[in-house]
Amino acid sequence: MTDQDKKITPKHTVQTRVVFLKLSDIDTVKEQFAADVFIESRWREKSLDHGKENDNMDFSKYWHPKLIVQNVISTSKDNVWKKLEFGKNGEAFIVEKRRIKGIFTENLELQDFPFDLQDLSIVLTSEHPVEELEIIEDDEHLSSIIVSCFVDEQEWELREFVESEIRKVSKEFTGSKNVVYPFLVFKTLAMRRAGFFVWNIILIMTIISSLSFATFAVNRNLPQNRLQLAFTLTLTGVTFRFVTNQQLPKISYLTRLDKYILYCMVFNYLVTTWHAIVTLISDDDAQADYDLYFFIGFAVFYALFHIFFYAISLKTRYFKVKEVHQKEKMYQEKAEKLFGESWKRRKNRVNRRERIAALPSTFSRF
Repeated sequence: MTDQDKKITPKHTVQTRVVFLKLSDIDTVKEQFAADVFIESRWREKSLDHGKENDNMDFSKYWHPKLIVQNVISTSKDNVWKKLEFGKNGEAFIVEKRRIKGIFTENLELQDFPFDLQDLSIVLTSEHPVEELEIIEDDEHLSSIIVSCFVDEQEWELREFVESEIRKVSKEFTGSKNVVYPFLVFKTLAMRRAGFFVWNIILIMTIISSLSFATFAVNRNLPQNRLQLAFTLTLTGVTFRFVTNQQLPKISYLTRLDKYILYCMVFNYLVTTWHAIVTLISDDDAQADYDLYFFIGFAVFYALFHIFFYAISLKTRYFKVKEVHQKEKMYQEKAEKLFGESWKRRKNRVNRRERIAALPSTFSRF
């Protein structure tokens, strides 16, 4: 067989956009969320150029990208329909529209929990390798999100932008061959409202750990009473730690909340240890002086840590929110580039239009 006889499969390009119709039930422990999503993909079919639209066309005769939603766990609705569309110059496009409602997985980054920002993603891939197919974001139609239909507003603040990221994943099928598949990830972002955790966990742990200072009010000649109070506070902190563990998945690193609770527990441990050590000082005057010095030292250490903790938390949150605003600005510029001056008017009608576009033309077929 000569080189001319070899058939080279042409590379297809599939343009895709995603509309987040509804988001709900963002589960931090299970690392998943529920969503109702509309996915529109289109690709060229040159054999149909300059033809006519036909609602009864048999699309199984033509090439198909075999798109897969990679991160879906379960679905309660998965409707797919196709239609033929033409460009300005008669170019034929097969358009596949998909309405999928289900549970999606998401690898949450919880280092800053509960002051974290989380991507919520729809991951698209194909059964075709990258040699045959590339998946890109649609450059003529805007991906979007309907923020007004967000359910978890008490815990999360949903941002109004969608961005995409192209990836490639290699899968080894044999010991000598790796097959690379295209991935396109559509992401929106949710900012956690930290109020619940601040008032119900951080504040309570602050009160529990600060009560360690009250143990210094007990007479030094009664170390057993001091130790009893200190042990009680330490055990209270341990119990509270188990409660907070139920709010998080089993991860191998410490979140910001974990670090704060551990600090409070270590602080209680140090105070307890001091109450045991002070009894070894025989001189009463020296014992009183050292007890005062350590009280002041613990107070300064406690105050400095809290200043440092809140300063770092606020600084990290500030820069991340600033980055989010930058992404929102880029999204608005992209929308204005696509729709021009009509974007502001279009934005007011986008919720209604996207819902209509997500519905099949004939309800009876479903």
